[in-house]
Amino acid sequence: MKTLVYISPHGLTVPFSPGNNPDCFITEETVQEAIEQLCIGVQTTATPGFTFGRSGSLPTNTWLLADTVPSNNAGRLIFLYNAAILAIYAVNEINAAFSLGTYQHDGLGSTYTLKHTLTFLASEKTKFDILATPVPVTTGLRMGMKITNNNGKNVAAGLIIRGSLTV
Repeated sequence: MKTLVYISPHGLTVPFSPGNNPDCFITEETVQEAIEQLCIGVQTTATPGFTFGRSGSLPTNTWLLADTVPSNNAGRLIFLYNAAILAIYAVNEINAAFSLGTYQHDGLGSTYTLKHTLTFLASEKTKFDILATPVPVTTGLRMGMKITNNNGKNVAAGLIIRGSLTV
């Protein structure tokens, strides 16, 4: 009588393909190599959310706060490498047509670069914008948000940024 013995294949002998997912960063061709690449990726990438807000009636050119500091002063530091904004979201207490600009700056109050504008229609209190093309941001600079057109009230907003913890 013969006994069947099943020997499980080693991960280096099993092929791997990311399939049709364009967001899959795995480039390895075997299961073992793909798992190792994934482990490295999990340890070195991040997708933090940065939040801003401000209470009261907010006229044009009002900067939202990063905690209790105006975001044009301190802002939120970009500590990631090869970072990009993936999404921007905001809520407003009233239905009002206004725009919210996302800026990158040096923290010295001298250089502001508009990265994206989130525009609310008069009928909207919430907005979530997943960017079709991620917007690159620079490591070591800061992010801030301000009302760029019309008025908002009690606005809370945020950014979802993807990047790497290592160069």
